Amino acid sequence: MGEARRKKEQRKEAAWPDTDSYRGVIDLHVLPSVAAINGARIRALTGDSQIPDTTEISLRAFRAVVGERTFHVGFCLGNETGFSAIGIAVIERLMMEAPGAALHVVPVVHGEIAWDIVLRHLRSFSGQVLLFAFPDSDIYDAGTADVSYSTQVRQFGPDGVQWDRPTAAQRRKIREQKAAILNRPPPPIFYAASSVAQEDSPWIFRIATPAGKVIRTAVWDGRRNYAHEFPADITRWVGGNKIAIVQVDSPVGVNRRSSLDLTHYLARDFDGVIHWARDTETFQSILKSFVRLDLDSVSPPDLPEGWEPDITILAANGSNP
Repeated sequence: MGEARRKKEQRKEAAWPDTDSYRGVIDLHVLPSVAAINGARIRALTGDSQIPDTTEISLRAFRAVVGERTFHVGFCLGNETGFSAIGIAVIERLMMEAPGAALHVVPVVHGEIAWDIVLRHLRSFSGQVLLFAFPDSDIYDAGTADVSYSTQVRQFGPDGVQWDRPTAAQRRKIREQKAAILNRPPPPIFYAASSVAQEDSPWIFRIATPAGKVIRTAVWDGRRNYAHEFPADITRWVGGNKIAIVQVDSPVGVNRRSSLDLTHYLARDFDGVIHWARDTETFQSILKSFVRLDLDSVSPPDLPEGWEPDITILAANGSNP
């Protein structure tokens, strides 16, 4: 890239805070119930004959309106590979609204940042169907309670009428009731959603380096020793003319060893950085550190036709870039 073009790109990057983030109110419209999604249907989808034959099932499934974007989103208990029986029903309901679309799944494992993770994805998601999966009821509550309480979200019933937000006193009473419950049941059985094309939802952050350069950096979960290969279009998440894909072998640690430092280091020579974590523990560690640093979550960039970046795959050892 010539110097003049590089300076032009840097001026565009500097405008990001005003052009590439959404801070308005998110509208969630409850999807109307469907008679076909009942106990018998869930038994057929899961193969579990113990599921009761109920006709009324309450699902956390919505049509989300976020600025100019519209997509469908659901909430359920689940993890990277499976979902509760109600979660399977939520998926079934969402896919009725977008047949054939990819299901983008966000596993949420840290209760202390669960709502932050939910809000970030609602603001930046650019696909058609989004699902948040929580491993237990405590983390589920941490990630979904503010859907009802936050002034950043409005909820509407199937009739189009906006729901009132619970008061602070009502929320306090709910917390007290929850705290008084002993011997909480274990998480339900999780089932595979084998009939759905499932993808991980992208984690993309905007980082401004100490030198003043602004880039996108993405985080990808390698699951088990990089067995979970990154998708072919992952470089489009960050853009730029020179992209570094760095294999990260261990979780974020101490002594200033962090993925933020690594990103700052690589940004000197690259326009986008992708952290390919060796395993889920490392992925969650990087993700948690970026969220706690309050880095902006952003959508993929708009890229010109014929865009072909230079890609370099690197390895980061346990203590230094």
